[in-house]
Amino acid sequence: MCCMRPLWEYICDETDDDICSLECKQTLLWRVANSQVSVASPPPTRFATTDECFYVRESDDKSGPLSLTNDQTELLRRKLEINVKGESVPDPILSFSSCNLPKKLLQNIEAAGYGMPTPVQMQAIPIALSSKSLLASADTGSGKTASYLVPVVSCCASFRLQHSPEYRKPLAMVLTPTRELSMQVEDQAKLLGKGLPFKTALVVGGDAMAGQIYRIQQGVELIVGTPGRLIDLLTKHDIELDEVMIFVLDEVDCMLQRGFRDQVMQIFRALSQPQVLMYSATITQEVEKMASSMAKDMVIVSIGQPNRPSKAVKQLAIWVELKQKKQKLFDILMSKQHFLPPVVCICGFKTWGRSPV
Repeated sequence: MCCMRPLWEYICDETDDDICSLECKQTLLWRVANSQVSVASPPPTRFATTDECFYVRESDDKSGPLSLTNDQTELLRRKLEINVKGESVPDPILSFSSCNLPKKLLQNIEAAGYGMPTPVQMQAIPIALSSKSLLASADTGSGKTASYLVPVVSCCASFRLQHSPEYRKPLAMVLTPTRELSMQVEDQAKLLGKGLPFKTALVVGGDAMAGQIYRIQQGVELIVGTPGRLIDLLTKHDIELDEVMIFVLDEVDCMLQRGFRDQVMQIFRALSQPQVLMYSATITQEVEKMASSMAKDMVIVSIGQPNRPSKAVKQLAIWVELKQKKQKLFDILMSKQHFLPPVVCICGFKTWGRSPV
């Protein structure tokens, strides 16, 4: 932006930037020209190899994964904005193959399109595999689901390969605040657990409870569901949860906002002190209080700076009069230069959202 006027009605034909007048355009072009000259003038800067690359050294255990030095670990966390709080926190991983996952699971991870782990996966997966309880915070779309499903599938499959009882009790449970999210999580779990001794059961409202009970009684490793339906299931039917080793809460802050705290705690008390993995977009005092009531010595991981806008989203404020807001929105939606579908419109009122375009 070149000036302080609140509304931009024109677009520069040379840079596609918003402008308000010919004078504004001239100022913009002058700045662009000067920036190009300044960028081209200095010689290229060469960075030291240690600033861009991370070399791994063999661990003392030849059968174990490769590890980073302490300096490399701190540098990696600082560059990727991985913030950790806790005792004896495992180093972040650089690849999925570096944490002793079952071979079939590695193949499924590759088939699912996962390449290099995201920052939350780098740190959360080794923590979960070390049997530590975890409270993690990261932006939506950062790979949080895989960061807990990979350890869940690995632990459950490994346990079943070592123990094969006649009746298979659930070994892990994932709670989410909505039916839709539970369905997405179960689909991803099936994808990662394909070809392994790993079956899932979806326990959500809207489906017949009889089918969900039958599925669990047939023997599953993972239950994915919502708090309300799971409470109904536990109160009306005899479901054995004494072998549940991992208890995952996804979107904890959303659960608390929806008033699910008592239901979640009731389910947790029905388990036998499992490892707790909690994921939340924000870590509020209420979330921390709930976490401390479930597990001691919980490791806290946050990716990026808290309470800051996501770098993946460009935010632009357009100042308009109240009466012109709707027309301005329609102008943007009808403009091929400003709008490329799909779009999500968040409205302050239900009636406004239903207004005809």
